[in-house]
Amino acid sequence: MSSTRTEDEFNSLVAAAVAHHEAGRLFDAEAAYRAALAISPGHAAVTLNLGVIAAAQGKPDAAIVCFDDVLAREPGYVLAHYNRAAALEALGRTHDAIKGYSRVCTLEPGHYDAHRVLGFLWLSEGERGRALDHFARTYELRRGEDRLHGEARSLTYATRSKLLHDAQQFRFLSERRRDRQRFDALAHAYEAVAGDLPERPVKLSARQLDALGNNYNTAIHICDAPELDDSAVSARPDAESLTRRFRKGPTGAVYFDDLLTPRALLGLKRYLLESTIWHDFSHIGGFVASYLEDGLACPLVLQIADELRAAFPDLLHGHPLSQAWAFKGLQAASAVDVHADDAAISVNFWVTPTSANLDPGRGGLAVCRVPPPRDWKLRGYEADRDRIVAFLEQNAADTLIVPYRDNRAVLFESRLFHYSDAPRFSSTYENHRINLTFLFGHHDD
Repeated sequence: MSSTRTEDEFNSLVAAAVAHHEAGRLFDAEAAYRAALAISPGHAAVTLNLGVIAAAQGKPDAAIVCFDDVLAREPGYVLAHYNRAAALEALGRTHDAIKGYSRVCTLEPGHYDAHRVLGFLWLSEGERGRALDHFARTYELRRGEDRLHGEARSLTYATRSKLLHDAQQFRFLSERRRDRQRFDALAHAYEAVAGDLPERPVKLSARQLDALGNNYNTAIHICDAPELDDSAVSARPDAESLTRRFRKGPTGAVYFDDLLTPRALLGLKRYLLESTIWHDFSHIGGFVASYLEDGLACPLVLQIADELRAAFPDLLHGHPLSQAWAFKGLQAASAVDVHADDAAISVNFWVTPTSANLDPGRGGLAVCRVPPPRDWKLRGYEADRDRIVAFLEQNAADTLIVPYRDNRAVLFESRLFHYSDAPRFSSTYENHRINLTFLFGHHDD
């Protein structure tokens, strides 16, 4: 510390900077951090935070200068390596970013965020095998025996519907696997605990957790879903026609049937029905969900994503897969409310048998083909509900209604508002409505 200033002054400036930073007052935070650096030149944490602010202000080059300064003094500073890699990614320097994130994983093998980003970056490079390695690691860190956060909410909370769904899955597995007794016992335990729970997420008591066992909401059973030697996505002689239709209007939204080959559809259905990957139960009421980094990633899913890009090169070639998820409705009328996706192009498709749909002609997807104004900054559906509903009513005549059918896909611009179209499905386990969404690219692409 400088002899002319005290440690108390430095700590006061840093505390003020952190408060400004957390409140989003980046200019004030930067000024306070620089004042603190005048007292303690080269302070690693303060210099790091200046880099973080520069990155948040859209100045990745300036951010890298700060991170390099930190690493010159402390070569093993993991947070500096991670933020430097993120700045390189923002500059489009993918290969350098991969090296940076890989360095983070070398220094800290359990760094969840670095593994997750590497999964998506390797996907953008067409390296499905390497991507799967990192998604397997994120899954292990969340659900494996050495999981990082054993007290995480999804491992200590439940809803009645979540536990009854899992019990149904165990009953389904008991009829198909050799260890029938084990799955029957799990089903019985889950049903017993479910009887005491409401539909809203609640924290499980020690007694309830003990009854469920120490593998609650983890990878209890994962079904193989290997890549296929032949194609997973059906040949599309209509691809050029669909692309022209997509581009015909001011926005793009089309649908088509027979997305997957029969073998791929069968393999994907088996993976989704048998694998205990339905860990998310609180994102949308009445649903369970799975994401690439939390169980959905498997060789077949990534093969489908790659082949979709190849099938529609003019639309998807420049947009790597940025996320994928599967949602399963637990009640007959479970519906995803209106929303827009944070990507360039979305592909939504269904795998539940068409016969499960009790209202033919409905039960699929509605896509409003009129985009929201570009200056409309959505705060979230609940905050903007009235405005969104009014917008949809005004543009009801320009809404694409896609009836439900298994293996039917909807390809549309992610910025368009879309929502489930009045589903009404059979409530038996194999007939729960499952939709998959692949997001390609990013919103600003």
